[in-house]
Amino acid sequence: MPTDAPGTTNDPQAAELAPAEAFSEAERAAIYRVIHARRDVRDEFLPDDVPREVLLRILDAAHHAPSVGFMQPWNFIIIKDAEKRRAAQEAFRRACAAEEQTLEPERRALYRSLKLQGIMKAPLNICVTCDRARFGATGLGRSQQPDTDILSTACAIQNLWL
Repeated sequence: MPTDAPGTTNDPQAAELAPAEAFSEAERAAIYRVIHARRDVRDEFLPDDVPREVLLRILDAAHHAPSVGFMQPWNFIIIKDAEKRRAAQEAFRRACAAEEQTLEPERRALYRSLKLQGIMKAPLNICVTCDRARFGATGLGRSQQPDTDILSTACAIQNLWL
């Protein structure tokens, strides 16, 4: 049977039936190392194009996030076009200016120093959206906790970041 990665298959039924194997000590250590080493990168980007294989691997990780009721409400929009990225940067600048006005005056300089403006420095942008209407307003977990779509999308973003 073809596999995507060690221990995984393309057949969802086979994956359901296969017993889970315990992670080795080295695998567990690698997971915790990745979690502890992750940092936000907001302004320090290489200008190099992201190879297609790398981008697909990142998106595949994001798509394997847990999702309440398997709703997978996320969408990943790859933005390479400079004009669209400039428009996103301008919208970001307006949002930052509005956010800054909500802060106490003594915190505004700190906020301005956070290097949040990397939209044009990165070789591409990934816009993540949450389709709150996907599969309707009800479903496993959504009736009592309607924000499970947002939580599922946050899990996908975390996988993307890691």
